[in-house]
Amino acid sequence: MNIKLKPLWLSLFIAANAFALHASAAEENVELKDPPRWHTEDKTSQARFQTMKKENTNAYAQAMKDCHAIRGHEAADCRKEARANFERDMQAAREMTGRR
Repeated sequence: MNIKLKPLWLSLFIAANAFALHASAAEENVELKDPPRWHTEDKTSQARFQTMKKENTNAYAQAMKDCHAIRGHEAADCRKEARANFERDMQAAREMTGRR
């Protein structure tokens, strides 16, 4: 009988901790910490393209950093995929902003 209760107690313990973590995270107001530039709208297509380019470049840099942890042929495949994703995202940014 005691063995059957262990999973129940374990699940209750996990649920209680998850609720406690969620409650403490919900109390934090993250909006006050955002830089003002995050709330400034890009009014021109060139400004929107520059923002997308910056985001795509940063995502590519992060992907390449993640690829450095991999060795061998998988690393080459990782870099190739990161570059392909970057090119695809940049093409989408050009299409969305009407740039060539």
